[in-house]
Amino acid sequence: MEHAVNLKIDLGKFINSNLSFYTNEWLNYIENTKGYLTSLLKETGKWTTIVKEGNPLLKCVANYILDSNSDIVMTAAKISEEHAKIDFPIHLAWELFQSTRGIIWNAVKSFYIETEIDLDMKDCFDMERYINDIIDQFVEAYTSSYVSYKDNLLRSQRETVDELSVPIIPLSAKVCILPIVGNVDTYRAKKIRERTLLRISELKSQKLIIDISGVPYVDTAVVNHLFKIVKGIKFLGCSTIIVGIGPEIADTMIELGIEIDKEIKTKATLQQALQDMLFFHRN
Repeated sequence: MEHAVNLKIDLGKFINSNLSFYTNEWLNYIENTKGYLTSLLKETGKWTTIVKEGNPLLKCVANYILDSNSDIVMTAAKISEEHAKIDFPIHLAWELFQSTRGIIWNAVKSFYIETEIDLDMKDCFDMERYINDIIDQFVEAYTSSYVSYKDNLLRSQRETVDELSVPIIPLSAKVCILPIVGNVDTYRAKKIRERTLLRISELKSQKLIIDISGVPYVDTAVVNHLFKIVKGIKFLGCSTIIVGIGPEIADTMIELGIEIDKEIKTKATLQQALQDMLFFHRN
């Protein structure tokens, strides 16, 4: 066991001391066989960084061999976040890691040739599993962190878009308009409902015009969400005028058995709704 441990430590030292050599071997391989990766690395400034600091996966493997307390996950996460910020494609990162794996095994082979150590079959398989486990741990941590960063970014961007896509516009102290434009799926309908209820509560509006003339198509689930908005704001003391119900939406409402009661007014056009609002204020 002690002999195996010493071999691993010697291997880690060998890779570290020859980091520049194997980094250059790897860069030459990338430059000669993967021109698109070479261009991308140079455009993003990563090529220069690797030339100066060495191949990060090579370094990580060597450091872990020398000190198993070194944090592979943190190192991989740091690199993945840097890549995610510059939109470095994850599948191209995997190509870099796969090619680095080959270089690492070149280094292992050179180490055993130079040290003239005889290994039995078990030692060979143990070393293969040990090295590949380190590499796999790095790649898994990189992938998990990259996906997590992109998911969080996408969620943040979607929340911004959601907020911008629900423009509650005050027309007066007591009247607001909600123009809904574009396709509305169940997710967006839910967000419109949540945002509308919040804004009506904040503005203390008494009348809301919902203009859906810019919505080309809705399914039954979306129509249900629309009328949940109407019911919800009714609890907040706000009445509703729905504008722009087209034939398809009307047909969907009929299929659902939705009836327009006296609390919900409908108008064909926004102009009619605004005239109704003017009458409301005069009285």
